[in-house]
This record gives sequence, structure tokens and C-alpha cells, in this order.
Amino acid sequence: MNYSVKDDIDSSAELMSRLTCDLGKTCLNKEHFFAAKYNLTPAEFRCLRLFKNKSSMSIKRIAVQMNLTPGRITHILTSLEAKKYIERKIDQKDKRNIIVHLTNSSIPFLKQVNENHIKLHENILNNLPEDKREFIIESMEELIKALKTWTDNSKRN
Repeated sequence: MNYSVKDDIDSSAELMSRLTCDLGKTCLNKEHFFAAKYNLTPAEFRCLRLFKNKSSMSIKRIAVQMNLTPGRITHILTSLEAKKYIERKIDQKDKRNIIVHLTNSSIPFLKQVNENHIKLHENILNNLPEDKREFIIESMEELIKALKTWTDNSKRN
């Protein structure tokens, strides 16, 4: 069968559409499984991952990074507070702001969660052919960059 360049682009775009949807669903399933392992919701897990290199963060920053409404953030933080992973305190520099702090007991827990999350991805990498791992990682980086560019451009239009 003869294909024109346009046909190749169309079929590649269709395949990419299916693959990115499948990748998104599979990643969500992985996230749900991993979060449940620690009695967290996926949103709680994503929120706690924001604290990877920080012990505190403003609610405003959390909302921006998670791209969620203030009401949804409040719900997530209330749940994490009930689980004793975080506490909210008024910002002493600006009383209008609330700062979220990790509790002392949550720091070792989060370290363990992060280490196990990395091990999970080591296992995934071990399921890939060794000679293709670097190429796949570089391709994923390029794909994410292209998706972010598309998203940024779409927001402007």
C-alpha cells in the first residue's frame, strides 16, 4: 500500500494519541496501586511528593503545583493532617498565608515512600531491554517537553 507523507503523519499521530492515552491510564493505575500501599489517596501521594526536598510550603504554592482548586487542596490537606503527616500554621511574615509543614514523624515515612517509589521504577526499567533504556528515557523527556510546549501554547490561544 502506498502512503503519502501526510498519511504517515496522520497514522503516527493516531498511534501517538492511543499510546499517550494508554500511558496516562497505566501511570494512573500505578499511582493508585502505590498510594494505596501506604494508605494514601493518589492526590495525597502527589501532594506529599511535592515535599521531596522541602519541609514546608505555602498552600498557594501547593495549589499551583497540583493545579487544583483551593477547595480540593483544603480537602487533601485536611486528610493528610488527620493522618498526622502535615500541619498547617499561619505564616508569621504574612498572617494572610498558611504554611504547610511536614510533621517530624512524617519525614522518615516520606523518605521510605520515596525510596520505594524509586525501587518500583527500577523494576520497571529492568523490564525494558537494557540497550533501549537510555533511549526510552530521553524520548520520554522529549515527549514531556513537547507536551508542555503544546500546553503552554494552548493556554495563550
